[in-house]
Amino acid sequence: MSTFNFKEVIQREKEQLRLRRQKLEQSAGTPEQENWFGIAMSGGGIRSATINLGFLKTLNKFGILQKADYLSTVSGGGYTHSYVQATIKEKGDFNHLFTNEHIAGMRQHGEYLTPGQGIWKTGNTFLMTIAFLVSWLMSLISPVIVVGIVYYFYTIITGLVGNPVGNTTGLAMQFEWWALLVTGALMLLHFVINIALNYNLSVSKQFNRLESVLGIAGLSLYAWILLAGVKTGIRPANAVLLDYGINAVLLFVLGFFTNPNALSFHRYYRKQLADLFLRFSGDHRNIPLKDVFKVDSASKADYLAPYPLINTCLNLQNPGGGDKFKGSKASDYFLLSPLFCGSKLTCYVPTDRYIDYRKMTLPAAVTISAAAVNPGLGVYSNKLLSVLMTLFNARLGFWISNPIILEKSYAIVWWPVYFFKELMGRIGLSNKMINISDGGHIENLGVYELLRRGCRLIVSVDAGEDKAYGFADLNNLIIRARNELGLEIRFRSDQQPEELIRPRPSQVYSRKRFAIADIYQWWEDTKVIHPDTQKEESRIVNFDEPRKVGTFIYVKSSVLAPAGKPYLSEDDDYLKYGTYKYKIYHPDFPHESTSDQFFDEIQWEAYYQLGQYLGADVLGVTDLGQYEDKTGPQVLVEQLIAWFDEHIPLFAPAVATREAPVVDDNIFESVKIEQPEAKEVKYQM
Repeated sequence: MSTFNFKEVIQREKEQLRLRRQKLEQSAGTPEQENWFGIAMSGGGIRSATINLGFLKTLNKFGILQKADYLSTVSGGGYTHSYVQATIKEKGDFNHLFTNEHIAGMRQHGEYLTPGQGIWKTGNTFLMTIAFLVSWLMSLISPVIVVGIVYYFYTIITGLVGNPVGNTTGLAMQFEWWALLVTGALMLLHFVINIALNYNLSVSKQFNRLESVLGIAGLSLYAWILLAGVKTGIRPANAVLLDYGINAVLLFVLGFFTNPNALSFHRYYRKQLADLFLRFSGDHRNIPLKDVFKVDSASKADYLAPYPLINTCLNLQNPGGGDKFKGSKASDYFLLSPLFCGSKLTCYVPTDRYIDYRKMTLPAAVTISAAAVNPGLGVYSNKLLSVLMTLFNARLGFWISNPIILEKSYAIVWWPVYFFKELMGRIGLSNKMINISDGGHIENLGVYELLRRGCRLIVSVDAGEDKAYGFADLNNLIIRARNELGLEIRFRSDQQPEELIRPRPSQVYSRKRFAIADIYQWWEDTKVIHPDTQKEESRIVNFDEPRKVGTFIYVKSSVLAPAGKPYLSEDDDYLKYGTYKYKIYHPDFPHESTSDQFFDEIQWEAYYQLGQYLGADVLGVTDLGQYEDKTGPQVLVEQLIAWFDEHIPLFAPAVATREAPVVDDNIFESVKIEQPEAKEVKYQM
């Protein structure tokens, strides 16, 4: 079998994860309900990456990160994901993550597209401009190839034309002159009428019809004039025609090498991301995706990190999507992982089997997952945008072999065809190559794949841009989970995100930064043996009553009201002083635009510290400062589940329980005031 369905993929993954837990001496839960634990990190560009970096740092302090079975990421969350995976492969343990050296290096290069200061920044800005222009020119090679081939064949055909009756060439030249004159006059008249009758509904369309008729008539007449003089015994008029034929063949051959993945701006984008997040990964900076997770390896570093699920979107624009997708902007969840790549519609192929997937690297996979700008945009696709983005090289997505085609034969591709498929929005399952882009084009939280895998506990960090706290990404997940998986994400009565996390207009700040939901299953897609045919088939089993199958922790980037004001001096600590003021001068924080991919040190540190204290809130840690340079008590998955389901505190009596929380922290200041005099204030982010 060359392809697998998603249930077979999940089964093989879990076989590997059980072996991982065994080697790491971790519990797998009861046989009835394995306590699979997944962490999801949302899209949101550099903002999401920085928040998630701080969040995972806190989880790592308490030994929770290494207890996770899955890391599922989208877009910006994938930046951080790549750092975790590659650094652990290079260093061999979790203690070398989030070191002061690493954090300082990433903070200083937060403006990753144009890093540096002064003249170096100016130079990098110029470099990025040139890189885009060059990639744009190279992206036009495909249409130039097509135009060139048409031109050479046209010249060859006209060179074979004779004039047995009269001067055909002269007649053709006269026709071209009159055609140009008539066309120009018609276009001028059309222009004047359009201006004069700006709001008229039909006059412009009538002109279009006339122009179409004249165009067809003109082409037909011109073809007759050229072919009227064809000699008997056709042969090339001179050696130049042979040269043109050779050139046409060479252009055709060149078309097999104009791979847009290699020529688009995707390459520059990938390099800049790697320079920021993989700078400390040594030999694993550009590790093949298939080598990221190897549980059979003798080296612990090959399976120490959680299993990576990198989420992208399979674009299926109609009519390329096929008849069954008519009337919809179709897409599918396309997975990139060390064991398998694919989607439900295309099926899955082993990552190490076919060259397209075997050569896929970790930074390439993460960059594809972050390809927010692309002619194919999943549910956000638009025909006009496809044209504009293709013509102006706004193409960060990726063309990769269709698993359905790979099952039959290796795909040999003439790439200019795919330029026009992007241009006209004909991206679909019938092509040898399929187009994948940002996972946020279908599900931006990265939670869907964890739900598919039946995770008992899911911690989701939503760091997407959401100034109005409309929870669009969460709503999208809830709808898709219920309709596609039969799973209901039901927030508890006292845990409604709109009430806890959404700031009230008169208060600005949130009451809490996370909410707890239970996951219930309403129906299940199972495999049964048909009694007549004795063949396996799918069958939906509906439950009379929903059954709880997991717990969902939804963490939202948000700010709590200050509990006090610390005594800070810019001279004492530049970063703390700057981040303390950041919210005051940037009221959109922490939801500044995703288009801002240029974080200076203060901005970067503000989001990074936010992430750390989001993690502290989730764990019930009220004084994260006491663990500044050391690890905290190690937490097991069973303890996490008991903490969220049964309110059993993780660190009692050191940390207050959920029933009586002591909240001293917020995004910028968490202070402890010595009583009765406030002489000393302990600063925490």
